[in-house]
Amino acid sequence: MKTDILISGYGNIGRHMYDEFSRLNPDIYDPFMPEYSEKADRRYGFAFICVPTDGFSDGSCDTSVVESAVRETDAEIIVIKSTVPPGTTERLIKETGKTIVFSPENYGTTQHCAQQPGFVILGGAREACGKVAELYAEVKNGYFRVRFTDPTTAELWKYMLNAYLALKVTFCCEFADIAEKFGVNYPELRELFTEDERVGASHTFVYKDKPYYDSHCFNKDIPALVSFAGEAAPLAALFHRPNTMLAVMW
Repeated sequence: MKTDILISGYGNIGRHMYDEFSRLNPDIYDPFMPEYSEKADRRYGFAFICVPTDGFSDGSCDTSVVESAVRETDAEIIVIKSTVPPGTTERLIKETGKTIVFSPENYGTTQHCAQQPGFVILGGAREACGKVAELYAEVKNGYFRVRFTDPTTAELWKYMLNAYLALKVTFCCEFADIAEKFGVNYPELRELFTEDERVGASHTFVYKDKPYYDSHCFNKDIPALVSFAGEAAPLAALFHRPNTMLAVMW
């Protein structure tokens, strides 16, 4: 099996993927960047799809760029890193006949996501996931954790994580407002709150000029979740209206 790698899409996620696998000299392809717009005419061992999945006007996820990238990519194993709704990878496997693994990314664009995650989730056929795990072993040490699952579970996990983090930001912003009403210093309150190991300190800072979540991923993924979850998750509709969660629940 060839061990050469293609990174398709060289935005924030593509750059992180390149940094992770730089010692294996991956090729880069991005038709929107002149310096990377030429793709080699050959079959790769692995191809990481890192293209954007922005939202339509109704909030639903636009998977067209991912679908085009998958169809145009010639690789033994295609790994989708772009966030897509549950069921997308299984559908593309059936439609294209290609070996595809969904692997949700954990890279953000702010200081809250600056640290590389110590694990990777691989959703796909066992044999394919095993080969991707072997590729990670070329660039990671033995403490790096690899978790296998099916594609749909991996896809929903990504939305579950982002919804939780968006909720956490909203929750802390609400309590910052409550703290101010009682003359309590929120940074002091936060330090006490995060002393409990069950809480976790990430996404608990509050900024007075932006008392709400505002990240590219949250802003597109929460409306997408609302779109595909529908009646299955009525509370999901609250996530995309910052600072309303506690007011509605109380």
